[in-house]
Amino acid sequence: MIHEARGYSRTLTYLSRDSLDVPPRSKAAIREKRVVKAHVNGRDFTFFKGKDRDYFLIRRLFCTCKDFEFNVVLRRKKLACYHLIATEVAERESAIKELRLSADEFYDIMYEIVLNGRSNILRKLLLKRR
Repeated sequence: MIHEARGYSRTLTYLSRDSLDVPPRSKAAIREKRVVKAHVNGRDFTFFKGKDRDYFLIRRLFCTCKDFEFNVVLRRKKLACYHLIATEVAERESAIKELRLSADEFYDIMYEIVLNGRSNILRKLLLKRR
């Protein structure tokens, strides 16, 4: 647990710097507006719409991707996955898609992401709101 907490605080430090070196994959995700902020009953949650998979993020702290799990938390090779970096930069540049969701829609999206790694509900809602 202490090891994981150290990794998380390193992530916070990395993402709060002003001179952030943004990876090309993060730049592409920002340009394609794949960072999604969901407003659910007065609370905000962040999703990342990947090309093949979708991810749930806790800003500056956590991502459900395997890169975060293995390379940030376990191996401590990186300070953040590209999803977290893209989210941070997209928020700074106001390049985020926003959705208003009911609690049921939010739970269904989370269920699909955890179970399948991809949410068809999220993708349909994003297509509707273009």
